[in-house]
Amino acid sequence: MDKKSVLVIGGGAAGHQIAYQLRDIADTTLVDPKTYWEVPMAVPRLLVEPDALAARIPYASFIGSAQHLQGRVTALNDASAKVALADGSQQTLSFDYAVIATGSASLDPIIKAQAPTELQRAAELLALNKRLRTARAVVVVGAGPVGVETAAELRESLPNVEVTLVHGEGRVLDKAPSKFAGWAEKYLRIKGVNLVLGETVTTPSVSKQPGDGKVITSTGRILPADAIIWAAGIRPATAFVADSWPDAVQANGLVKVDSYLRVASHPTVFAVGDVTNLPENRLAIVAGLHVKSVVGNLKRLIAAETPSQTKLKPYKPALPGKGSGKLMIVSLGRTDGLTSVPFGQFRISFLARKIKSHDLLVGMSRKALDLR
Repeated sequence: MDKKSVLVIGGGAAGHQIAYQLRDIADTTLVDPKTYWEVPMAVPRLLVEPDALAARIPYASFIGSAQHLQGRVTALNDASAKVALADGSQQTLSFDYAVIATGSASLDPIIKAQAPTELQRAAELLALNKRLRTARAVVVVGAGPVGVETAAELRESLPNVEVTLVHGEGRVLDKAPSKFAGWAEKYLRIKGVNLVLGETVTTPSVSKQPGDGKVITSTGRILPADAIIWAAGIRPATAFVADSWPDAVQANGLVKVDSYLRVASHPTVFAVGDVTNLPENRLAIVAGLHVKSVVGNLKRLIAAETPSQTKLKPYKPALPGKGSGKLMIVSLGRTDGLTSVPFGQFRISFLARKIKSHDLLVGMSRKALDLR
């Protein structure tokens, strides 16, 4: 019997794992515009020390018998996808099942890798690092986990640089577990980070660097800045889904999914990670839960003689503040951090360091691909 074919669209936190886990079970094709996956949790450290972690993992190093096509899906139906390849050619791929795992794109590509090759990505990180190392003052925009972690890394690695964290809400980590904001603000203030809360940056424009040594906020406040790191603003990368199936995508770009993580009214196509419309935090931990569910159900469908009659296992959303939805770790440099697990929130340096802060989950990510 011929193998079933699976198309994985996007090789981010969820997509690369799905392609890896199905590589020998189905004729698996991964479409992604890059040649590598970069562990996104590692970016705050890569900004201050570009060679600190082996965070960029080439698809060729783990994809095995699966195929990687460097390109983007531009149109989709229930059995095929049109792909614009990096060399300028077009290709139509047929599939039995597909998974939309295109994730979200940061308004500033430095925060979430978009460079096509590893060398190009390394070059852009090195260029920003050189700017940071000659700066007297740096502004970080956005005090979600990435912004807070970046500010902490800057103070630890570049102690002579003035760091200001600007956030549009009244407290940092406003979507994190309840105790995190107070803990993080106390830590940042002790470390000398200037907190500007309840304001946004109006000049320079998003993803641009200051040309005159200053940043202007929504209240007219002028902040000294030789460099700016835009850690705020992400959007789901789902334009091709909206073009193909307008009814399946909400106004905010999130894809409507059913209880099995299938795109609404399209039972051969699943969606995972940041693109889904589930009321969950957009975290790699949650993406991992999606991977487990979708891979399990795809294995059931692939093995079934009559897939239409196969009983699938529903996915239980990780609602924030409940069960697995409580899982979150925010690093504060290499040896400190904040930890939330289903049974509590902890300000214990050793716990955060052991799980995440020492290498920002790069080792764990590589081990999951049987790489060292």
